[in-house]
Amino acid sequence: MRDLAIIGAGTVGKALGRRLADAGWHIRALSCRTMESARAAAAFVGQGEPLDDAPKAAMRGDVVLLAVPDDRIQEVAESLARWGSLRKGAVLIHVSGGRAASAMSSAREVGAHVASMHPLQTFASADQQAGHARAAVDLLSGALFACEGDEEALLVVREIVEVLGGRFVAIDGEKKALYHAGAVMACNYLVTLVAAAAELFEEAGIPRDEAVRALAPLLKGTVANLEMLGLPRALTGPIARGDADTVEIHAAELARARPDLLPLYQALGLWTIPIAAEKGAMPEGSAQRVERALSKERGRRHGGGRRRRGGA
Repeated sequence: MRDLAIIGAGTVGKALGRRLADAGWHIRALSCRTMESARAAAAFVGQGEPLDDAPKAAMRGDVVLLAVPDDRIQEVAESLARWGSLRKGAVLIHVSGGRAASAMSSAREVGAHVASMHPLQTFASADQQAGHARAAVDLLSGALFACEGDEEALLVVREIVEVLGGRFVAIDGEKKALYHAGAVMACNYLVTLVAAAAELFEEAGIPRDEAVRALAPLLKGTVANLEMLGLPRALTGPIARGDADTVEIHAAELARARPDLLPLYQALGLWTIPIAAEKGAMPEGSAQRVERALSKERGRRHGGGRRRRGGA
């Protein structure tokens, strides 16, 4: 098995290290910004020298995994190249969704092969508690890994993804930002949408925490429909039925009570119309009526009304 060094052993780095160690990989070093964090990571993984020195850690492995924040990838790669920390033919891999392997081009210049592999999964906890890292280990299984980079490095990446129980998918590194934007819209902005929905529940008299608990089964049902039925068949609701009257009532009430949320409702509604049309359940002419209902309040000023949380 290969020798692996992990730089940035937070929740994701620890989960990857633990899973690979269990599969027989040799975790030689784990580097964090503090020795306390590095020791905790090594204890969780079950092997590896804890270090607070990334170049020194990289020297321990012929495969080096960067699990650092996106804005540090280029900086760390340059540091490893500058200090001669990468063995000839070493493989340097980062796990960012928002950066391509080209962010580590400095490593190529010293003879290393580079790639990125992004697990399409959400790791909500930013703290270092072992329980969250253990949960992250389970989340890796079955996840899609979006991968791109040098051919030599991708051979190693494919091996890692197979060990993790994930699905290897090759993407175009030059278009990785589009892939990541899609992931952000589906995952991060879903939380934003639930926050907006919870505020409307609050307007109707349901406390925010209770609203989130009530919405969770609805979200799970929607995800289940997507898994079972796919697009566009998973779509339900007034637009899917062509119910322009309900959409018009929503828009008018939002314009009165929460004009700050009206543009969001309208934009999402307009994007929903073609999905509903593709599903084929809308009565003839209803798409145009729904579009008019969504646009009816656009000419009104959106001042007034309670502003979103955190807004100025």
